[in-house]
Amino acid sequence: MSVSMLKQGEEQVRILIVDDDAAIADVLKDVVAQEGHAVGVCYDGLSAVECLRTASYDLLVLDLMLPGVEGMEVLRIAKQVNPEVLVIIITGYATLETAITAIKEGAYDFIQKPFKLDAFKIAVGNAVEKVKLNKENRELLRKLQSACEELNALRERERQGGKITSINFLTSSMPSVHYLYDETQERDMLLEKLDALMVFKEKGLFSEQEFRIVKAHLLKNMEQKR
Repeated sequence: MSVSMLKQGEEQVRILIVDDDAAIADVLKDVVAQEGHAVGVCYDGLSAVECLRTASYDLLVLDLMLPGVEGMEVLRIAKQVNPEVLVIIITGYATLETAITAIKEGAYDFIQKPFKLDAFKIAVGNAVEKVKLNKENRELLRKLQSACEELNALRERERQGGKITSINFLTSSMPSVHYLYDETQERDMLLEKLDALMVFKEKGLFSEQEFRIVKAHLLKNMEQKR
């Protein structure tokens, strides 16, 4: 594996590219590195799994046809290790069954080989923006949790001092931060899968009827979890 350093002043987005074709992997690495992101490269499934388990990545660009450990299994492991990681699948052997499986396993986007570098840049750019947005949302939730803890501490001090203020009403009426986080996390996962589903449909991997069926299935599963 090789890593390109992040440019000074750029926000760090860590990207792992996995493709058994070293020439393709290295070209994709150079394209991503030009944007200033930290880029790692693996040429087989086994080394990819090792990298995912020893380092944290925001985005995984993954070929499905890999020696050692097949790409779909690498996708599953990546999501187990870090549920927040976004995964872009690249493959020259796309089928409807493969696309559906990839969505269920949490793939964010699907690029069919051969592809133009411009299309790859757009896909990565969209994923990077989503990574940044997710990080911002998590930071906002962290700040909200901190604010709630401060309010609760202040309310306790007021209670011990025998004073009743509007703080009591404010903190008692606020929903649990953990509840907000869980709801947001589930919603984001559903939206991510629906986004991927729409991308696959636009690329011709799903018919309109198949799109509606899979979409209904995803929404039904979401409702059952509530």
